[in-house]
Amino acid sequence: MVVSVVARAILVARGHRERRDDRKHDGERDSTATKRRGLGEDRLHDLTIPARSGLCSYQMTRAARTKRKPKAAAGSAPPPAPARPPDSRESRESRVSPGSRASRDPRRWIYGVLDVVFAVVYAVAIWKVIPNRLPSAAVHLWTFPLATLAMAAGTLYGNARGWWIAVIAGSAVLLSTFLLIVRIAISAAFLAGVYGAFGKAAASFALVMVALVIELVALLPIVQVKYLMTRAGRRAYGVPVP
Repeated sequence: MVVSVVARAILVARGHRERRDDRKHDGERDSTATKRRGLGEDRLHDLTIPARSGLCSYQMTRAARTKRKPKAAAGSAPPPAPARPPDSRESRESRVSPGSRASRDPRRWIYGVLDVVFAVVYAVAIWKVIPNRLPSAAVHLWTFPLATLAMAAGTLYGNARGWWIAVIAGSAVLLSTFLLIVRIAISAAFLAGVYGAFGKAAASFALVMVALVIELVALLPIVQVKYLMTRAGRRAYGVPVP
């Protein structure tokens, strides 16, 4: 009886061991089948998908992203407008009226006051200091105060019309100065040729008068007309700049 019990226990233990081995073999076969099935799916399906990050190249991925960007931008908000550049000095000056530009330029008042002072000095000098009985010479001399006064009026008027008046009057003063120098030179040559030593002394004094005329009469209109013809002078009076 004891032998039969021991034999039965041995058979039961052997049966448990066989069932355990069978389960182990079944698990190994299942894992092997799973691996083979996954390998087959990779061979059949995954390799044919170009968008897979592990299989496709970097260039193809970048191209796909680039194609998707316009679609995303179409539905997004429009880009902000570029910032407006700061206004330049010329654009600010172009928006300012000619009258305000002329009133802000101090040279307008400086030249206007100097013109008035020189016109008064010219008139007093011709009337009291150097009166001339020759009609042509008297008319010629009186052109200096009159043209200088007109130049002052145009400068202080401060407009495109005033600019033209000042330029024409200044040019008239320069022309009268040139004609006066020519007349003095002719008189000096006549005195030197006719009156000998006395005429030569008078001719030397005439050359000194030419230098004084250039300094006292021609210098102011030369500087003022030069200012009026510059870009700053044209902008100040509202005259188009070429």
